[in-house]
Amino acid sequence: MDIIFLNSKTGEQLTMPVTPPDFHVETGRSITQLDMAQTGQVNLPGLEALFNEQQTFLLPSSARNYTSPGYTGDPYGIVDTLTRWSLSGDVLRLIVTQTPVNLPILLAPVRYGEEDGTGDVYVTLTMRQYRELAAETTERSDTGNAGRAQPQATKAATAYTVVRGDTMWGIARRYYGDGRLAWKLAAYNGIKNANLIYPGQKVTIPDRSLL
Repeated sequence: MDIIFLNSKTGEQLTMPVTPPDFHVETGRSITQLDMAQTGQVNLPGLEALFNEQQTFLLPSSARNYTSPGYTGDPYGIVDTLTRWSLSGDVLRLIVTQTPVNLPILLAPVRYGEEDGTGDVYVTLTMRQYRELAAETTERSDTGNAGRAQPQATKAATAYTVVRGDTMWGIARRYYGDGRLAWKLAAYNGIKNANLIYPGQKVTIPDRSLL
């Protein structure tokens, strides 16, 4: 099993030279606890929890029989890369091979140092799952609270050319399903008499909400 960081922006990939003896991931949905008058405490499903983990990695001062293939024994080169990614705020993919773990993360400040005089470096990474900001309704239907309806987008206006036999009533019925909107449609187009239109005349058909 290897732990790999993949920079989603630059395409750089970094395999940690030594896999830690343990690794933990926490996923799922948080629980919101409310104190309700009369009934007491209740638990409701909250928002999806984000992965938030701290892990310490050993960066040996030289390639050894337990380091990943290709490791050159440059611990501070790895520290520099991790620090650069943290400072730039680049989104990384945390990949743990032989497992389903493949998460977008951001790196908090990188903590590192030497402990035993061997030149080996220990680096501690705080990894926080990244989530794209998106507008969401605050109410959840499965809790009995219906979310607010999102406003409908206004349709673009349509240009229509009157042909022989057309009436404003017929045009309104064709585009809105209601011929009674003929007079509002005429007013929108600056036509004083809805009963008087002629072939070749241009009529703008706006969104119904604009009439």
